[in-house]
This record gives sequence, structure tokens and C-alpha cells, in this order.
Amino acid sequence: MPLVDVFAWMVWMEALFEWLSEMEWRRVFPELVGKAAGVLLGIAISWWVLFRKRLRYLDRLRRGDSDELLFQAHYLLPVNDDQGPDGTVLLLFRNVAPRRTIDDAYDNPSARETLRQLARATTLNAPIVPTEGRVGFEILNDAASILTGWLATSSMPRKVWLFCMTCEDRNVVRKECIRCFLFQEDELLRFADWSWCRKHVRVERPWHWLRVVTLHRIACYHQDEQIALPAALDRSIPFVDDQRQHRRIMRLALGICDSEVATSEPCQVDWDDKEPVLVQRGVLMSSPTPSSPPAG
Repeated sequence: MPLVDVFAWMVWMEALFEWLSEMEWRRVFPELVGKAAGVLLGIAISWWVLFRKRLRYLDRLRRGDSDELLFQAHYLLPVNDDQGPDGTVLLLFRNVAPRRTIDDAYDNPSARETLRQLARATTLNAPIVPTEGRVGFEILNDAASILTGWLATSSMPRKVWLFCMTCEDRNVVRKECIRCFLFQEDELLRFADWSWCRKHVRVERPWHWLRVVTLHRIACYHQDEQIALPAALDRSIPFVDDQRQHRRIMRLALGICDSEVATSEPCQVDWDDKEPVLVQRGVLMSSPTPSSPPAG
């Protein structure tokens, strides 16, 4: 090793020893331990928070809890059932637009919270989201605007569809979310007759029987709404009139595919087994006046 390098190394070592001898170890050691402990504690807390957050998301997934908005159209297909009565139909429902979350659909935090509160107020007997006043009207109108915007460029011929926001009973459905329903008016009105639902409606999956109940309650509500709300309300002006009373079932001109096909054989519902459960949950069948939950 050259003499110059040896001398430089000795100078560096001497400087290092001098720096170490002058250091206040009584202060350095506690500070070093304290900072290390703080870093480790921060890592542990961060990991715990992220872990708990992940567990909450996993729990919501298992429970089917969701803040999604789904847009579903309903179809009635004729069924050739030799053992069933004439006019038997198969109920289908399909998503017609991409799903969105409530946070994505509504940029106003107050609108999001109001919608969640209204959704929690629904029941199997009154599945329509009970919007009221100007805020409720805007919530309903925004959802309709989202759907019409998505389907604006559809190549399908336009037809008049009935639109409403629902949240089926969160104690009985698999997926807890807000569903925006679409139906042809003549098909929806057939569900107002519960005896017709029992005898003529078949479903695609055994658990779809709840949708038949939901459509029955919506059909009853639609009949009552047509009588209760005068036609003058349809000519009210947003932001001028208070919209305290507005139609929760809207008419929209949409281009939606109306040639759906079934993915399974029609399934007949054992209503003798289901009806006692519906009675226990307070569902009114063939009632002309469905009960509506209080807003908020």
C-alpha cells in the first residue's frame, strides 16, 4: 500500500475516533432508541389499519354489502308449458348499463348520504326508494340522467320504459345495492294481480322469486301513484317548484335490446311455501295500497 494512502487512512481513523469521543452518548443513545421505536410503532399501526380495512372490505364482500348502482331491465318471455295455464311467462332481468358506485354517481356528499339513508328505509313491502322534496327529485333525476346518457348512442329502436330506484330488503337479498329497474308499462301492470303472479310467472333461477314479489309491490304502487298524483305535477319545473310530490316511477325513452333469451329452464315457485314468510315480513299481496316507508 502506498505511503500516501496509509497516511490518509490514519488521518481518517483519527478524525473518526475524535468524533466518537466528543459525541454525547447520553443523548444519542436515547434519541436513537426513541426514533427507532417510533418508526417501528408507525409501521405496526399502518399495517394494522390497512389490515383492518382489508378485513372490512372482505366482510362487506361476504355479506354482499355494496354501494353500487345497478341498472336492470325486465322482460317477460312466453313459455310453452303443457302442464301450466295458458299465458305462462318467464321473468328475466338483465343489466343494461355499466354499474357505478354511489360515490361515482353523485359528487355531492349530502346526496350520497341521503340516498343511503333512503335505501335503508326500504322494505320488501315497499321496495321503491322513498324520495321526497327537491333533494329526492334530484337524486332520482340524476340516476335517470346517468342511464339515458349511457344509452344515448344505442342503435336499438327507442321505446318508453318505466324507471324507478329500488333497494330490495337487505335482510333477504344476496347483494345489498341500489337497483334501478326498467319495465314496459303493460308488463309491469300485470304484476299488480297477485293471483296472476302465482299462476303464470316462472323464474330463471329459484331464488328469483323475490323479484316477483318486488315487481308486484312496484306495480301496486304505480297504480296508486297514477291516481294520487294529478297530471299537473308532470308539468312542474325543477328549481322553481319544490317537487315535494313527484313521481318515483318515471317514463324514459330508451333504446334497449328487447330480444333477450333465457339461460336456463323455467322454474316454478312454490308459493304455498313462500307466502307464510312474506306474511311474517308484512308484505301485502294483492293490496291496492302499498305502504311506503318514511323518508330518511
